[in-house]
This record gives sequence, structure tokens and C-alpha cells, in this order.
Amino acid sequence: MLLKQKMYVLAAVLMMLPACNENNEPTNTEPQIPVVGAVKLEPQNVPLSFEFSARAQGSKETEVRARVGGILLKRNYIEGSAVKEGDILFEIDPDQYQVALDRAEANMAQVEANLKNAEIDWARKEKLAKDRIVSEKALDDARAALDSYKASYMQAKAEVNAAKLNLDYTKVKAPISGITSMEAQSEGSLISANGILTSITQLDPIYVIFSASENEILSLSNMVERGLIRNPYNKSEIFALAKFSDGSTYNKEGKINFINPSIDESTGTIKLRAVFENPEQRLRPGQFLRLAMEGLTRINALLVPQEAVMQSGAGSYVYRINAEGKVESVNVRTGLVAPDGSWIIDDGLNPGDVIVTGGLMKIRPGMSVKAQIEPQSAESNAQTQQ
Repeated sequence: MLLKQKMYVLAAVLMMLPACNENNEPTNTEPQIPVVGAVKLEPQNVPLSFEFSARAQGSKETEVRARVGGILLKRNYIEGSAVKEGDILFEIDPDQYQVALDRAEANMAQVEANLKNAEIDWARKEKLAKDRIVSEKALDDARAALDSYKASYMQAKAEVNAAKLNLDYTKVKAPISGITSMEAQSEGSLISANGILTSITQLDPIYVIFSASENEILSLSNMVERGLIRNPYNKSEIFALAKFSDGSTYNKEGKINFINPSIDESTGTIKLRAVFENPEQRLRPGQFLRLAMEGLTRINALLVPQEAVMQSGAGSYVYRINAEGKVESVNVRTGLVAPDGSWIIDDGLNPGDVIVTGGLMKIRPGMSVKAQIEPQSAESNAQTQQ
């Protein structure tokens, strides 16, 4: 009985004692303020790079056609070889055209002789008319004959020139410099006027054609109007890089030299064109490439790491630490993505804002937190891919 009373007394004493830690000090039961990773936003000028699917195309692609018909006697080039403008590629049998030229020249010589006689007759009758030896009708007849022979001579001369042209057309010349395709007609074939003989493609320079979506162009235009992009359509400042299917990059820089003013209704895209020097012919027509359009700069961009941007039914949002050290949720509108994964924020944030990047799962709006500021990435090339 006495033992039981002692136990009750001991329990009461223990309950009256303050809680103590190992050092015999009171235990702090207040919640700890969590430490979270964060970045402080500073404006940056970000060089932009837009990458698209593209295809190479000859800067000039010309069909070589016969301008007169006849037997194709000879091909003077090796298929697939380079030719220069003015080189004779094919020869057509010239005999019939030489005969036509001889006939036209003979006719012109006869008309020229008649013209000279008419000039002599006119000069004589004009002199006699002054002495009233011939009538005015005879003078008029001489003048009419002279005019008629002049017209006949002009026609004969035109026929000679046409015959010369047809004879010259029997030698089919390269209209441009470039690479030839296979022949369309073999030697010995009877070809007709305007028949295709081969084609020539100019490879230096060469074009690379690509398309950008209407939304991308509108987005760029809007940012230009807001002063967020520097000189977007200044062709002297927009350059391009061509990338092969193996990931390697063509060693020469190109320029954007054409932007189609209209939108393709079937695809909703706008066609653009870059031009590249191609002396070694590494780029070939029909070749599929990736084209990086560069030379644009996003002014005063605010970069936020991708992990800091969260999604809800209302759109994208981030956690911002306000001046009181408390977390608040802020809706944002994202733009382009940097190579390191950071978003460029178009709306919702301001320079100097502190954005939570780490420990997001243990915080909620309204909580007090301590920010451990991390330096922002020095990477500033933003890109978009299509």
C-alpha cells in the first residue's frame, strides 16, 4: 500500500516538471521555416534560334528544249557533269535549215536588185518631172514601185534573219551554268521543236526552302510590336545554318533572302527561303535538312527554370516569394524555351522577382520560407523546333 502511494506521488512530480532537452534546456516546439531553392530574375538579351524541317532546291532549274525539230546528231556533254552557260550541249541536223537560209538569201538578193532598179527609175523620173517631160502619174507610179520594193526587201531580210536563227538553233546551248541531268532523247532520235532534251540545275548558290507556322510568325510580329525582338525582318541580320541528317552542320553560313507575303491556306504556313554558297556541291537539290534561323534577339527576357513552372486548370503558374518572405502563386505566360530548359516568360513576372525552383512539394501559398538564391544559367540561346 505504501509503495503504491509513492508511485502516485512520483508520477505527479514528473508531470509538473518542464520538458527538458539533453542539455537540460526547454525544447523549442515552434515549426521550422523551410529553406527553398530560388532564382532572382534579371533581364537578359537572348539570341534566338528557330529550327525547321527544310529541303534543298537549286537556285535555278531550267529545262533545255530544242527550238527546232530534226534528227539529233550529237550530245556534247557527259550526263551529270557541270556545264557553263553557252556551252553547246546538243547538235541537230542542220542541212534543211542551211538550205532554207540559202533560199532566203537568194530571194533577198533578187529583191535587193529590184529595189536598186526602182531607186534609179524614181530618181530619173523625178528629174524629168521637174522639166515637165513625164506626167505626174508616171512619177507616182515610180514612187509606188520604189516603196513596194523597199517593203519586199525588209521582208526578205527578215526571212534571212529567221533562217539564220533556225540554223543557229540546231546547236542547242546551255541557258545557265550548272549540273546536267540525264538526256531525255538519245542520239539519232527525231525530235520536235520545243521537245525536252535535258535539264540543268544551278547548285552554287543553292536554296534551302522551309515553312514557318502562321502562329509562329504572328508571335514574332507581336513581340516585335512590343519591342521584345530586335530587327526580325532585317535580311542583312537574319542568317541560317543547315544541318544534315547525321547532326553535322554545313560549314557555310546562309542568309534568309525571301519571306513569302502570303499564307498557304492548305497548311497555314508561310514559306521562307535561305541561300547558301555551295562551291563543293555538298548540298544537293531534294536533300532533306534541318535549318536553324538565327540572328534575332529577344530583348530583356526573363528566364525561369522549367521545373519552377507548374500547370493548373487556369494555365501556367509559379511560386514567387514576396517582400515579407511568403509564398504566393502567380499566373504566367510562357514563350520560347532555352536550350538549358528554361522558359522565357512573356507575361506575369517582373525583374527582381524571386521565384521558387526547389522544394516545391513542401510549400504552399501563404507559407513563410527562406530563399537560397541560386545563380541563373549563363546559357541564353533560345530555340523552338518544328
